[in-house]
Amino acid sequence: MAIIIEFEPIGRRVEAEAGQTIMQLSQGLLDPETDGVIAPCGGKGVCGRCKVRLIEGELFPSNETEKRLLGEEYINQGYRLACQAVIAGPAKIEILPETLSKRQKLQLDGHVFGVVPEPAIKRHTISLKATTVDYPYSLWQQVELSLATKMEIAGLRMDTELIGCIDPLAGDGQVVITTRKGEIINAVRGTRYTGPVGFAVDLGTTKVAGYLVDLQTGEILAADGILNPQIAYGEDVISRLVFALDGEEQYNRIKQALREGLNRLLHNLCKSAAVNPENVEEVVVVGNTAMHHLILGLPVRQLARSPYVPAVTLPVEVKGRTWGVDMAPGGVVYLLPAVAGYVGGDHVAMILCSRIYEATGVTLGLDIGTNTEIVLARDGELISCSCASGPAFEGAHVQQGMRAIDGAICEVTYNGGQRLQYKTIGEKPPTGICGSGILDAVAELYRSGVVHGNGRLDNSHPCVRFNETRKVPEYVLVPSEESGTGKDIVVTQKDISEIQLAKAAIAAATKTLLAESGLKTEDIDRVIIAGAFGTHINLNSAVAIGMLPDLPLERYRQIGNAAGGGARMILLSETERFKAEKIARIIKYIELASNNNFSNLFLKQMGFPKLNA
Repeated sequence: MAIIIEFEPIGRRVEAEAGQTIMQLSQGLLDPETDGVIAPCGGKGVCGRCKVRLIEGELFPSNETEKRLLGEEYINQGYRLACQAVIAGPAKIEILPETLSKRQKLQLDGHVFGVVPEPAIKRHTISLKATTVDYPYSLWQQVELSLATKMEIAGLRMDTELIGCIDPLAGDGQVVITTRKGEIINAVRGTRYTGPVGFAVDLGTTKVAGYLVDLQTGEILAADGILNPQIAYGEDVISRLVFALDGEEQYNRIKQALREGLNRLLHNLCKSAAVNPENVEEVVVVGNTAMHHLILGLPVRQLARSPYVPAVTLPVEVKGRTWGVDMAPGGVVYLLPAVAGYVGGDHVAMILCSRIYEATGVTLGLDIGTNTEIVLARDGELISCSCASGPAFEGAHVQQGMRAIDGAICEVTYNGGQRLQYKTIGEKPPTGICGSGILDAVAELYRSGVVHGNGRLDNSHPCVRFNETRKVPEYVLVPSEESGTGKDIVVTQKDISEIQLAKAAIAAATKTLLAESGLKTEDIDRVIIAGAFGTHINLNSAVAIGMLPDLPLERYRQIGNAAGGGARMILLSETERFKAEKIARIIKYIELASNNNFSNLFLKQMGFPKLNA
């Protein structure tokens, strides 16, 4: 007899096997973009964030991990951890609002400099004559003759996949041929023809942004974003690398999840723009080094251990069909090269899009996400590093953290009195705190004196209490009667410590680059902030806690998803592609893990700076 598990509030009924965990069932059958269970630690039983509630039915008794992370009181109310709760029989499971994967507020827009379209793919319209006894030339022979003579394309090659995709016997009319670097990759006849189309992808650890682009005009035909499907296997890079290294089956699963996610995103964009996928003739992907390696299926063991080196730092091109991407038969996926273990093609794309490499004077660029990549440019010289900062800013490692979805507290202010004020995404009842919200909350708690310079909560404040279960003090940001969960939403001492760790990493990394270049903070002429999180942060809050340099705010500029902008520029222009490849070659990389100066600076940056009078 089949075991049926019913998931609420999404109303999904799925068949399970005894011995599966709720997490394993969710990963296999629920859509991680819309109705899955978040797994910040990859299901290792470390974070305690995958909370669900047993409404009715049968699960095996809770284990020691659940007792430690949830406490007896919560377990007695039916709460369990999805990664630890083992199915024993039919059950109805509630996925809590803070645990449910929902559509996230994704950053798609970003500043893009004007680019004259000169894509790698070229379209040629060729007039055909019917194949007859008097004119015994097939369609492909006529194409070859026309391209080699009239259009003077030398060294012509052909993707053999095309031969079986179109009738070789020609009739009167026209055929539109696409070539890429002298190779015929597509042929379209009749009314199926549309202008050449490309697909640019910013492949982030948490989010994937996609852009369908007209390669003749540069117009964005459609744009959308999804959660990275690999999020079901871990919310951070290391968790996913560990999962992939567990065995070939696991690696294939996490690789295939990402490839299928890209294909779904492409289909959605094509449907939105009324474009036939066979007219998508090139895909450009930029991403961090781990995502780059995981989607290609490259060795990743060396990425998970010191000295964290990539397997390859050259541009990579693969046929889209080898990934199952529904595009032109000979269409190519181009991946921008990585620079180092934790500086990938997305950082190169950000540098390209922002034109940091062309700026005069000193420019500091930060792409703040799950990891923060930082570049310091001085008159064309580039030096870069990466620091682990993002988990807290993405809502992970925070007690009631969540991604930027409806109900997430995204802005916190202090207007006097005992309690902070807050705003939520979608103006919904608060269910948790996203990255910009926790950054604001810590900054305002510090400015209002509830948090001291060393990061400790003032236990005498009326909104601060000691949590006996977790054995930590916490500030009640939202009382239970105002929240969307029916429980208090709090900022704990551990949450503040997580922000201290993240902000100290960014500040110390910035100071390390300045020291390597013989510069001081006051020498910085401009600061470019990129990335989804960087777009939505309050700069005053970031400066107040010492995360960003204490400089006049007019020197700052927030430019949105510059990595996605760079991907579009590379898709549209071979000149921009060559520039990006050059940037990847000339950039100097600093490995912070082996830099003693960074270690010393990191400890010094843990506290909060003195407030200006």
